Amino acid sequence: MTRITDDLKDRPTGVTPTRNTDARYLAQLVDLGIALSAEQGREELNQKILLAARQFTNADGGSLYLVNKDETELQFRILVNDTLDTFFVSGRENQKPFPSLPLYDGQGNPNHKNIATYVALSGKSINIDDAYIAQGFDFSGTRAFDAKTGYRSKSFLTVPLKNTRGTVIGVLQLINARDDVGNVIAFDPLIEPIITALASQAAVALENTRLLRAQRDLMESFVRVLGQAIDAKSPHTAHHCEKVPIIARMLAKAAVDEKQGTFSNFYLTDIEWHELDLAAWLHDCGKITTPDHVVEKATKLETIHNRIHEIRTRFEVLRRDAEIDMLKRKLAGEDSAICDADFKARVAELESQFAMVAQSNIGDEKLDADAIFALYEIGEQTWLCHFDRTVGLSWAENQRLSEDDRAQCSQPGVEKILDDRKDHLYGRLNRGERYNLSIPHGTLTSEERKLINDHVVVTQEMLAQLPYPKELQGIPAIAGNHHEKMDGSGYPNGLRGEDMGVLEKVMVIADIFEALTAVDRPYKRPKMLSECIAILAGMRDKGQIDNELFDLLLSSGVYLDYGRNYLQPDQCDEVDIAQFLSR
Repeated sequence: MTRITDDLKDRPTGVTPTRNTDARYLAQLVDLGIALSAEQGREELNQKILLAARQFTNADGGSLYLVNKDETELQFRILVNDTLDTFFVSGRENQKPFPSLPLYDGQGNPNHKNIATYVALSGKSINIDDAYIAQGFDFSGTRAFDAKTGYRSKSFLTVPLKNTRGTVIGVLQLINARDDVGNVIAFDPLIEPIITALASQAAVALENTRLLRAQRDLMESFVRVLGQAIDAKSPHTAHHCEKVPIIARMLAKAAVDEKQGTFSNFYLTDIEWHELDLAAWLHDCGKITTPDHVVEKATKLETIHNRIHEIRTRFEVLRRDAEIDMLKRKLAGEDSAICDADFKARVAELESQFAMVAQSNIGDEKLDADAIFALYEIGEQTWLCHFDRTVGLSWAENQRLSEDDRAQCSQPGVEKILDDRKDHLYGRLNRGERYNLSIPHGTLTSEERKLINDHVVVTQEMLAQLPYPKELQGIPAIAGNHHEKMDGSGYPNGLRGEDMGVLEKVMVIADIFEALTAVDRPYKRPKMLSECIAILAGMRDKGQIDNELFDLLLSSGVYLDYGRNYLQPDQCDEVDIAQFLSR
């Protein structure tokens, strides 16, 4: 016998065998509702739903299918059978016992032959007393299963799981109801309203889980897109936001796996791992406001382009002036040999001066006071200009010129080879040529370095505005404190080690290690792995990074695993970690 019903319509609702069983079922439904509403993983939720349905019906077995995202098939999730001592969970079984069930055939017609797909498409429950004599459905697969296992599939109760919008999101199928002594019987129609109520609770719980997962996936995707956008801003820091999470996770896992010492009791829950991943991807989100030409400043004179070419042109003019002066002297009757010697000496002087300017522009060697003074002397030389320097400028550039500047620049006159003009002042930045060339080390002025450092402040300000759930409220600290140091010398808040959690300290090391090992920075050559470890060891010795985590980076082999997987092969030289370990 086959009974098809549409949810609670046409069912004997409110009818139960006894008042005691009615109260028991109600109490069980209430308890189940509370259990299903509790926070839990999807697999655990699926198991609770099937277990409850089998308990209500005393079913020998059962399975749960969920509609896929495209609503084209039912995907197997879990199967249980007492007689066969079978327990399968999708993704955990060695061999998938049941493939997905297509809801439509190749021509797009509804698949009404399979009982589960019929229930999913129609939204109606089906109660079958005996599958072997039932009409209208294809049970050939069931017969084949029985023949293979020696089992006898008889009674079926198949119920749709509908969400609050009435959409079927899954199918619950129970098999072989049993009486008190274990004999297989048909599913009592009087129990169907209870199973329908259970299915409704289950559908709501599943939908909530799906929504929470979708929100989590959306947040993760958005965070990664933001990190990738920051990486894409500059080809010179590409993959930094992508690789820091890798290092942070590797180091955090090493701490979790440590069985003795400082981290023997350290562990992270699933949500804490999630929190670390999000924070690591977001740690440089403030860089989205940092000007590209500052982040990518590979030489001291670089703004949008490297201004060394302008300086070179001025030296070309001085050389040409020297040549013209030599020729004029010869025409005036001076001794040709003396003129040639003077010209040769002047050219040698200019070449030496330009070489010094060009070398100073690179910024990989420290300039002392004598070198800076020499640059200023070189810059005091003048050259004659004839073309108006105020034409062809943007409105903003013109605004930076005073009336005196415009009057002076619009007439032929002399200009210095290297100059610090008023129009070089651009907001917080000073683009003066002598000012930038005089940077003692590196390529950034103090204003530019502060501007870059301020990305941490912007990161903290941006992240502080987000309404985090309670379990993710550590993200701003983990992401925003990656430039702090254990000795209080970091920025922006000068925190000390005791003010920071383990994950914040992990982020400090992860950020530094990635920057040291990166091969795409324009201001430094790629470093060998041993060099990077030595630099980190020096920071450890100064008390700037956490000593225990640095030891763990080495002793766990995290540094080597990362090097082998993410660095260039010729960077991965031998590292004698014994000389760096503190224990």
